[in-house]
Amino acid sequence: MKKGSLLVLFLAVFIDLLGFGIVVPLLSFYAQTYGASGFVLGGILASYSLMQFFFSPIWGRLSDRVGRRPVLIGALSGNVAGYLIFAFSQSIALLMLARIVSGMCAANIATAQAYVADSTTPENRSKGMGLIGAAFGLGFIFGPPAGGILAHVGQEHGMHGNFLPGLFAASLSLAAVLIATFSLPESKSPDTTPRRKRPPQFDAEVWRMIFRDRRLALGIAALALLVLSFSALEPTVVLHGRARFGFSPKELGYFFGFMGIIVAGVQGGVIGRITRRFGDAGTALIGGISAFLGLAIIPSIYTVPFLFAVAFFLAIGQAFCYPAVNAHITKVSPADQRGSVLGLSAAMGSLSRVIGPLMAGVLFDRWQSAGAFYGQAICVALGVALTIALVRLMKNEPAVAAEVEPDYSTSV
Repeated sequence: MKKGSLLVLFLAVFIDLLGFGIVVPLLSFYAQTYGASGFVLGGILASYSLMQFFFSPIWGRLSDRVGRRPVLIGALSGNVAGYLIFAFSQSIALLMLARIVSGMCAANIATAQAYVADSTTPENRSKGMGLIGAAFGLGFIFGPPAGGILAHVGQEHGMHGNFLPGLFAASLSLAAVLIATFSLPESKSPDTTPRRKRPPQFDAEVWRMIFRDRRLALGIAALALLVLSFSALEPTVVLHGRARFGFSPKELGYFFGFMGIIVAGVQGGVIGRITRRFGDAGTALIGGISAFLGLAIIPSIYTVPFLFAVAFFLAIGQAFCYPAVNAHITKVSPADQRGSVLGLSAAMGSLSRVIGPLMAGVLFDRWQSAGAFYGQAICVALGVALTIALVRLMKNEPAVAAEVEPDYSTSV
């Protein structure tokens, strides 16, 4: 991959995810402020992921047909609208609408991953995916503290707390649109355009391709379970931090920023060396075990310093799992279906993100923090079990790509 293109992609994704990092922790806080129960909060967060479930595979297939660049630009543009609605929200209904709009346009990460996959060798794929993960991590380093400070400043000047953070996030996404429009070249090779027109989640051939290849099936299933747990983490931490430690938006921002520093440091620095040593599946296994330990310990923590110490294990889990499993999926996907497979994988992750916040809300309402965190730990344990099976499979089948890639491009 050309360094200039990588820098532009990284910058566009980072700026957009900085806005994401500003909004998401505040979304949970102000949904509760406007009267949402744990279950309703889970529903607001789940609405975003439900839209992703339906639309991410469509955008992935579209990126296979028309290119990564126009889909990425369109997704970033949609985020501008979603953040603006969030800025002017003063009710649960408008917060829900903001997440629906953003979810419909949330093709930027899967498309960015396809862009990296188009432009890297299999040996460097995890490192490239780690850079996308580092952009996410940096967004959560600077985003939550910035959101907390902006909310505080807005309230001091008589504004509702989500106005300035939402407006600033919309401005950031607009800047990302301009960067991608004027500086990002196309990555997809013209000879890898599929002729199938059905959205991947409704395309039986794509599903048959996945189930025929155990490396793909296990990877996508493990990712879905891990995402299920990680997606429940943010609302649970907000509810837990507010109930047990009395955290304000600013303090929650600092907590998520701390986790973001760890994620960005790992994904931007050591993830390549780790995956070369242990492989993609082995790296994901290490991350899953770390996340399980953090989730199992955190309900018994009653002091803020120890809470931050446990956050280290959670951040390591996220930093290792996402890029490693996504890199594995791209390596075993046929080149002309890569966007479709990543879109379908993103859709399964989105379905997990629908279930995860709802699960967290129900468990918190019923059993408080312990029930929510232990429920997430069980999901991670199941993901770890699938990852162990994947590690064993890859030892027996070490090739990173199928020797013969079947043709799934027959027109419908």
